Amino acid sequence: MMTREIEVRILGQNFNFNIPGSIGADDFLEIVDYVEIKLKNIRSEIQDLDSFKLGLLASINIAEEFFSLKREYEKFRTALDRIDQMLSPLDIDSEEGDRLPIRFSS
Repeated sequence: MMTREIEVRILGQNFNFNIPGSIGADDFLEIVDYVEIKLKNIRSEIQDLDSFKLGLLASINIAEEFFSLKREYEKFRTALDRIDQMLSPLDIDSEEGDRLPIRFSS
């Protein structure tokens, strides 16, 4: 897999990352910006954290957001599946005899 090196500045320190070619540079920079905002928010609330604890707390907060969004996605997916099942009996025959299923996609 092809990788490329990107240098970023986080909390005043420069870091070099090797990112896979499948991740766009702009996408990676957006992720880095998001993480930096999380770090700054935590640091503004709790000033006496060392770097390790700051990073750990930011990671846990980001993971909590991820799992919350994952649960929300699953609820939506389940609702869409139920709607799809409810609409399945409403398949309509066209003039040529083809069936036109009504479906939702995610």
